[in-house]
Amino acid sequence: MSLNIRPFRALRAKNHLVKKVIMPAFDNLNAEDISKIIKNSKWNFLNVISPEAFYPGISKKLSKKHSLDHLSAMINENIIFQEEKESFYIYKLEKYNKSQFGIVASIDINEKNPKILKHENTLEARCDRILRTTKNTNIQVGPVYFSHKSKTNLNSIYNRYKKIKPLYNFQTSGGTIHSLWQVNSDNDIKLIEINLKKINKLYIADGHHRFSSMEKLYTQYGNKNKTKKSIPLLSVIFDKNNINILSYNKVIKFKKWNYDQFILLLKKQFYKLEISTFKQPSKRGEVSIYCNNKWHNLNVRNNDTLKKSKKTDSEIIENLVLKNILLKKMKLKIVEKTHVPGKFGAQFLEEKVDLTIADVAFFICPMTMHEIMSVADAGKIVPPKSTFFDPKPIDGLVTLLMKE
Repeated sequence: MSLNIRPFRALRAKNHLVKKVIMPAFDNLNAEDISKIIKNSKWNFLNVISPEAFYPGISKKLSKKHSLDHLSAMINENIIFQEEKESFYIYKLEKYNKSQFGIVASIDINEKNPKILKHENTLEARCDRILRTTKNTNIQVGPVYFSHKSKTNLNSIYNRYKKIKPLYNFQTSGGTIHSLWQVNSDNDIKLIEINLKKINKLYIADGHHRFSSMEKLYTQYGNKNKTKKSIPLLSVIFDKNNINILSYNKVIKFKKWNYDQFILLLKKQFYKLEISTFKQPSKRGEVSIYCNNKWHNLNVRNNDTLKKSKKTDSEIIENLVLKNILLKKMKLKIVEKTHVPGKFGAQFLEEKVDLTIADVAFFICPMTMHEIMSVADAGKIVPPKSTFFDPKPIDGLVTLLMKE
């Protein structure tokens, strides 16, 4: 079964209104983000995706009505419109002095998608929430973020289009610059299709819950309509060399924390432990641990068994340090455990510990895209919060209408 990646007739904002409708991925929104969105623009897609953010306690029936009414109002007020022609889109993300180019497209999916590989587990409740919104509105606001390792000649297309003024070019609060070009000429569409056909497998980088919810939707549609062969999935596809991955770090608060005992047991387990200033983990196995106002640097793969282990660094830390040392040997109880995206940096972790919000912080070496793909190829799954992709595509830039 081959991948069917194709152009589509997107819903998108008028160029000067794009910043009013876009929103960060809903799963990454906190109360402060939601408050800003509510204050800054009533036309934000959050009104469509989650009326509950505006009206806590709203019933499911009224929530669906609000979503549809607001979407209709956005179209009627000419805030968003649908393209006349099926198009691909070139999407550029800029951050950390690096640019990455990808293709926004629609991918046909069904209940069997052997060429689309996952690497993370999903939560049923989160998938169901996305599924409910999609069924209520018949749109997909946020893309599933894919990568691949096949050789294509898409760079030649990117190099040509980046010389043209984009439809959108703006910076979001996290420092990412987003640029988008529409590809609607028949020749360029054909050229992109030829290159996309060279892709043998797609790997989900971010958006496992979105993908799983669409698989569920296909199953539900298929039960009602036996002739339905697939449903479209809003996607953005980047080459593996274009992707930036950060670690998911950990900060933990315990009952009856004992620093001296922890360091003694840590040295027994890993032998080499260096106390110094912060050192950015750059190789597999390297981790920096902050506690008692000091950074402690070590390698959790300090023997042949662990060097060859297919477990991720996060899994090793979870099993050997957290479960074996802190919980089993020290008999501590966790008060609070938080996963912190690597974009917040070492100083953020220091502050959490220095303010006694946490007792210990772990700064972990991020997985590489090669490692993630190897895990997926082997049919295995890494624990949730193992990888953080930054920058990420933003929701609401282009939207896929599932039923026209």
